[in-house]
Amino acid sequence: MEISSSLKRKSILALGVYLCFFIATIGTVSYLVVEPPVREKLEQNLDLKTQLLAGQIEEPLNSSIGILQSIVSLGETNHSQKFQAQLLYSLFKTIDGVVVSGGIWPQPYTVDPDIAYKSLFYNRASDGRVDKILSWNNPAAGGYDKEAWYIVAIDKPAGSVFWSEVYIDAYTHVQMITVTSPYYLDDVFAGVVTVDLSLVDLVDFVRQSAMESDLGVILRDSFNEVITEHNFKIQENIYISQHQFGGFNWTVDVVNAKRTVNDEVYDLVTNVEFGIIPILLLCVMVGYYLINQYLIKPIILIAKKVDDSIEGGIIEVNYRSNDEIRHLIDTFNEKTGFIEAEKAKAQASTKAKSAFLATLSHEIRTPMNGVLGTAQILLKENLTPDQRKHMHSLYDSGDHMMTLLNEILDFSKIEQGHMEFDRAAFPLESIIGSINSVYHTLCTEKGLQFKVYSEIPVERWYFADKARLRQILFNLINNAVKFTSRGFVEVYLKERVIDDELRLLIKVRDTGIGISKEAQSRIFKPFEQAESSTTRSFGGTGLGLAIVSQIVELNGGSIEVTSEVGIGTSFDVSLVMTSTAAGTVEMPIHRKLNYDGLKVLIVEDNRTNTIIIETFMKYKGFVCDCVENGEQALQAVAKEQYDLVLMDNHMPVMDGVEATTGIRTMSNSNSDILIFGCTADVFKETRERMLGAGVDYIISKPIDESELDDALYQYARKLYQYHPEVEKADSKKLSEEMLVRLYIELENNQYTRAMSVLDDIIAMLGSQDTVLLEKLNHIRDSLEQEQEPDFSDVDVITVMLAEYCK
Repeated sequence: MEISSSLKRKSILALGVYLCFFIATIGTVSYLVVEPPVREKLEQNLDLKTQLLAGQIEEPLNSSIGILQSIVSLGETNHSQKFQAQLLYSLFKTIDGVVVSGGIWPQPYTVDPDIAYKSLFYNRASDGRVDKILSWNNPAAGGYDKEAWYIVAIDKPAGSVFWSEVYIDAYTHVQMITVTSPYYLDDVFAGVVTVDLSLVDLVDFVRQSAMESDLGVILRDSFNEVITEHNFKIQENIYISQHQFGGFNWTVDVVNAKRTVNDEVYDLVTNVEFGIIPILLLCVMVGYYLINQYLIKPIILIAKKVDDSIEGGIIEVNYRSNDEIRHLIDTFNEKTGFIEAEKAKAQASTKAKSAFLATLSHEIRTPMNGVLGTAQILLKENLTPDQRKHMHSLYDSGDHMMTLLNEILDFSKIEQGHMEFDRAAFPLESIIGSINSVYHTLCTEKGLQFKVYSEIPVERWYFADKARLRQILFNLINNAVKFTSRGFVEVYLKERVIDDELRLLIKVRDTGIGISKEAQSRIFKPFEQAESSTTRSFGGTGLGLAIVSQIVELNGGSIEVTSEVGIGTSFDVSLVMTSTAAGTVEMPIHRKLNYDGLKVLIVEDNRTNTIIIETFMKYKGFVCDCVENGEQALQAVAKEQYDLVLMDNHMPVMDGVEATTGIRTMSNSNSDILIFGCTADVFKETRERMLGAGVDYIISKPIDESELDDALYQYARKLYQYHPEVEKADSKKLSEEMLVRLYIELENNQYTRAMSVLDDIIAMLGSQDTVLLEKLNHIRDSLEQEQEPDFSDVDVITVMLAEYCK
């Protein structure tokens, strides 16, 4: 679009005329005529403030002279020292102010020829109590007549006053000053009188006065030592008001703290300039009219139209001038149309992405329930070693696939701002233990050295999200092990307090392939790895480090990488943590109960999942009925007495939420049946809806049998509510037949079956004997890894279990 009239030229012409006239007139008048007298007046004003402050400081100090002279008069009387002591006590009991102590210091042996020092020295404490101080009368201290404040007054004329330098009192640790005067009996020097003044209130007064008047103050004594200083900052060309005062020859220097004389001169001159503004009002009005007509008014109108069309739409303004504003309006309208179209596409894409992820999660977890469930069932069978090895490979592959899926879902939650942290108390040692148990064997098999170095106390507990901390460590260590073929993988843990925050510092080092300098900037970005060949060689989604980085940042931490190609890599993580008191850790025991005779209703529309869940439950002793949707479930519960319902969520006709709501609203006792939700949907909203409808517990697909056993044990009271006799039958004592079965399965190397018998023994024992449970769990760990247990442990538990079989 061709612009025939320039808005810039119009505005520059109008403002240029106005500014030139204003600067030439106001600037000349102000700085050549007004500035010198104004500066002189302000300096005089600061001098007056200084003199006033000096007078206020001097007044309480001079008032102490009166008290000193009163004590001198008392010392020059012929009264007994006992009477003088009473008067001194009364005097210090009644006075108030800066004088905090004082007394009469007679010449040695003048009061008592047998006692050298007989001073009367009293101190007034902050609570008003007056104490007599006798420590100066101790000859072993050297004698008060050797002190400088005593010597300075010896044989000096009556009425002389001597001020000490400011000092810090050894007992109260506050600034003090002492006033000394001699006293005479029958014109013969008899000793000295002192008064000690506390400068605490005086210093506070100086600082308070300086703060109230925005002054910088520095107070010095006669020896040029600084007594107090407040905000005294010397700048170039700053005016300093100095004043010496009092018989003690103190000096006070004062400057303007916030606004110097130059600043005040500038402000006053500016006020004068504003006084001349009416003269230039006509010029201002003309300039403003031009700017408003050709610049401000059109821009305000455009801004209003933009606000009105904040949700989209073009700007309709009646503007005829063919200048930049016209061009701005037309271009904005063109861009708005394009942006609105792109916005609609982006919103549709975001909704489609969320829907896709939800569908992806459900659709993958549903068949994976079949894969992993079948693997768990077959591992219970009497397989050959090769079959068992292949079945473990199948289960591990499926489990790895679920890990990749969880990474994608985790990143999606972070991207949408839905990442949540479940904070609870836990011992750091539990995570260190799991790291060692997982990676020590893995690294040994790969020929790597694996070490964890912790400088953190073994008893340290944190209040944080244990799962996320574990995720950070496992992701970093997984990468280290994956990309290292020789050498070592090391983990360092320590604590530091940085900016009053407790931080956990994590370092993971390896001697792996390393990361190039140019690739280090990409590794924390999603779906990217150091090199394009990395995915082909080592696998992975490229999301692990991106998720770690986001979790660290959301917890107020940081992560850095240092690496050299061919040498190795080091990741350094800093996390803000909250330490907490140590608690107790429950040992993880997978418990099994007697389910013979109990009935379960399986509500599942997927045939494969139905077979898997039904097999699980029949192995446990349940009698199973299966239906395909929520409507059939309601009909079945209304007709039959079930002990448990396993409820899917996404089903035709009626979903799990509606079916659960229907069961809970039944009028008979069936409404209180135990219901477990079995869903492949891991999104929080789905779980909240199911729990809100009345589901007791949610088990995620793919189903982990040990999790199912733990859930049944946790809700045993509700499970057995219709058949309490089964629960009682399950609470029998440990039998010798169970021990014989355990030894037979171990002898035949049937480790899975032996582990099942061992789980039954552990469940029956409960938590009665922690030492025995530790031994049993140690044997179980070996069986779980398809390894022969240490038979010394088997012999130990044989002796210990014999007691429970009696």
